[in-house]
Amino acid sequence: MVIAPIARLVAFVALAAAVAAGGAATAADDTAALEGEAQKTLQTIFAALMTGDPEQVRPWLAPEYQVQRSDGKGYDKESYLALSIPKIAAMPTFRDLAVTRNGDIVVVRLMIEIEETINGKVAERVSPQLMVFRMTPEGWQVIAAANFARLE
Repeated sequence: MVIAPIARLVAFVALAAAVAAGGAATAADDTAALEGEAQKTLQTIFAALMTGDPEQVRPWLAPEYQVQRSDGKGYDKESYLALSIPKIAAMPTFRDLAVTRNGDIVVVRLMIEIEETINGKVAERVSPQLMVFRMTPEGWQVIAAANFARLE
């Protein structure tokens, strides 16, 4: 009569494994969707940057926005818009995205391949970047960015 409890245990373990596998698939789907949304947002923001027009860039930056560059210079939102929008030759390539989310905050770590000039200096073509976003009903806004490209 030990067979019935063992059969129930086996059925429970099989059910638990199936539920866990479904949860893992959902998590993987959620991660892929978030990475896709991050990729699309990056393309949209860099398209605005490519215009060089501060008013095209402004909506994408949160009020508390800050950027830190590899040369030690940093800017808040207004000084970035007034002094430091890069000159970008073509749409960059974004790869190796690592995207995490907690509530309305999304952190994106990536490698970027870009032809850009920052404050009159040519930036290293391929470099890591870190961007922090807030998700709002109107879309994503950049809170902070770190550009690790060396400037020549």
